[in-house]
Amino acid sequence: MSLRLEKVNKEIKKRLMEIIQKEVDDPSLGLVSITRVETTPDLRQTRVYFSVLKDKDFSRIEKILNSMRGFLRKLLGKKLRIKVLPSIKFFPDKSIKYSVEIYKKIEEVMGDKKDY
Repeated sequence: MSLRLEKVNKEIKKRLMEIIQKEVDDPSLGLVSITRVETTPDLRQTRVYFSVLKDKDFSRIEKILNSMRGFLRKLLGKKLRIKVLPSIKFFPDKSIKYSVEIYKKIEEVMGDKKDY
């Protein structure tokens, strides 16, 4: 990945977090974190991965965020200074949950071996 693309991804992530936290007045979103952003090299499309606290909220939040794509893109366009503003698509990022589950399993296995 090019340095420019990395900077664009980082800036999109930062600005979207600001927009969602400060400018979107939708209590049904709850606490949403943008975990990573992947933009195509031609800057036409961006995949935004998010995480939430409760597993059952993933699909509901995904629907809400994707229904707000146009609005979020418009606000993002006001904050970014790039020639081409990519379209946005939101995807749940369950890697944090997976990491916690792996950690718990390791703790279970290692807990049995703490007697050594």
